[in-house]
Amino acid sequence: MYEDFVKLAQESLKPVMKLAENNTALAVNLLQSQSEKTAEMMQSNLTHLQALAATKDVNDAVQLQQKFVEKLGEKWVAASRENAAAVEAALTEAGKVFEGSLAEVQAQAKKTVEKLEKEMNKAAKKAA
Repeated sequence: MYEDFVKLAQESLKPVMKLAENNTALAVNLLQSQSEKTAEMMQSNLTHLQALAATKDVNDAVQLQQKFVEKLGEKWVAASRENAAAVEAALTEAGKVFEGSLAEVQAQAKKTVEKLEKEMNKAAKKAA
């Protein structure tokens, strides 16, 4: 009987463990992306500043600045889309985990209750 409860608890925790693995993978993915984007932005800023320092004409400097800001905005949008896609994929996976696990846990609980009832009936008959 005790083994049934332990087994039920272990089976019930499988979806939780899957979600934890999913969340960990998402966090690693987002942190890695952030790290890469930060390094890329810093390098881009340095290159831009060097180009501005080498520019003698004010109009050229303004054009360089405008192009830099446009590219920077594009990079931010792309990074946001990548991160949103990663979060969406994690949410989809979480939904899949919940779809089957609830029905499975309910079926296991029902079997365990039925087994307990049988054992209690046997014990009651022996006591009578």
